[in-house]
Amino acid sequence: MSAEFLVFISLLAFFYYGPLRRLQWQLLLIASYAFYFISGPISIIYLLITTLTTYFAANKIDKLNREFKAFKKENKEILPRTQIKKKKEQVDNIKKKHLLFAILINFGMLAIFKYSAYIYSIINSILLKFNIDGNLTNIIIPNSLSNIILPLGISFYIFQSIGYVIDIYRGKYNSQRNIFKYALFVSYFPQMIQGPIGRYYKLSEQLYKKHSINYDEIKYGLQLVIWGYFKKILISDKIGVIVNTVFKDYTSYPGAIVFLSILCYGIQIYTDFSGGIDIVRGISQIFGIKMSINFKQPFFATSISDFWRRWHITLGTWLKDYLFYPLNLSKPLVKLNKKGRKIFGPEKGKFLSLCISTYLIYFIVGIWHGAGFKYIAFGLWNGTIISLSLLLESNYTKIKSILRIDDEKLYYRLFMIIRTNILVCIGRFFTRASGFKVAISMIKHTFLNFNLKSVNIDLFRTFEISQLNWIIMLVSIFILFYVDFQTERGINLMKRFEKRNGFIQFIYILLAVLFIVYFVIYSKGYVSTEFIYKQY
Repeated sequence: MSAEFLVFISLLAFFYYGPLRRLQWQLLLIASYAFYFISGPISIIYLLITTLTTYFAANKIDKLNREFKAFKKENKEILPRTQIKKKKEQVDNIKKKHLLFAILINFGMLAIFKYSAYIYSIINSILLKFNIDGNLTNIIIPNSLSNIILPLGISFYIFQSIGYVIDIYRGKYNSQRNIFKYALFVSYFPQMIQGPIGRYYKLSEQLYKKHSINYDEIKYGLQLVIWGYFKKILISDKIGVIVNTVFKDYTSYPGAIVFLSILCYGIQIYTDFSGGIDIVRGISQIFGIKMSINFKQPFFATSISDFWRRWHITLGTWLKDYLFYPLNLSKPLVKLNKKGRKIFGPEKGKFLSLCISTYLIYFIVGIWHGAGFKYIAFGLWNGTIISLSLLLESNYTKIKSILRIDDEKLYYRLFMIIRTNILVCIGRFFTRASGFKVAISMIKHTFLNFNLKSVNIDLFRTFEISQLNWIIMLVSIFILFYVDFQTERGINLMKRFEKRNGFIQFIYILLAVLFIVYFVIYSKGYVSTEFIYKQY
């Protein structure tokens, strides 16, 4: 999010509402491809592959849907049901082939980018153990292929496009016939950075209709952008210094500081990711397009499953709608569930398919984050906790009843929030550590050498953060949690702010911008970092 990008947005907004207001969606399409070209010219090839394969697959499927619908209407009173059913099966088989084609091409491409380097290293290490020339690995995976940089936002636009094709397959709506309009849906540049993963039925009308200038929408968009920069620059970039320092040499610190660093990492990744999403949503709002909320106060979650309902919401709902429910309702798992009820009883057996589906979902969440066993362990950690929660739910209920624990009481809610954040932090060791063994070693070091008494001011001086930056960071974290706390309570601080005098609003916004630009970006020692989820 450089100064050049802000100039790009400003110029685009000028033409969008000014000289080229009659060509708004066309202008957004050109801007999106220009943005993507600047980020990496060769990446446009992969964007085009996704756009074309999903466009043609969706149109073929939609055509089959319409043809069968017409066939059924014409022959409903003439042909027997068995013949209509047979026709439907034939059509469904063809539809599945088109859907499978789109899925294999796109997720195959994503897999190559995400995992070829990891597979390359595994094969090479195996060959070296047997004293075989490692160059033979190139026969399986060319070295040039294993070094390709992941294109900007590739998983986001692939998930979004495949979701669209599945919706067409299910007959939710008709396909978009205009290839350029569809290309805009796939490539819309704000969401290219790190999502959110959009749905066609939510975005299409907004993308293609004419927008008149709305100063309230623009003001709200700017406020979101400022809030996003606030989280990214004043918290994420600064607190990242603590995380990087401890993870480079964790054995030099007591377990209490290591645990503090993983807590800081949780704050870092939250403010980085949600801050980026706020910027994206704010920019989109300037153009009159509302994008989905991707975070809902995850630090106030009362369970791991609740946490994932609040974190990266669009990915979670995508997996739930397009994988979890279809898998859980599939014939093999339905049969397995029936057997499970017979073997384990109706109470425990009903959770068998849910646990399998849950494990698969979080396995996918793990490998989506990257290649390596540490990411698989991250997925299994979350899948295990959620599955155990399902299986032991009745036991928890009995214990709470015996102890007369009220879920609504503040003390119990605080207990659940603290417990959930500790479990989340343990899982984060796997994604942040350099490898699985390092993650396990760090967890052991944290809890076996906690040694809170050895924590002193000298340890905090090793982080090379100035006194001013400590104050800025801590005050910013307090503001962040205060805003999230009020939002959790159902209080919209932004609406309260809008009720104030327009001049006062202007002064607040101006001061916020000046603070970020002059006292942070240009302060001594400040180093801007890329968004963590930029290359996902």
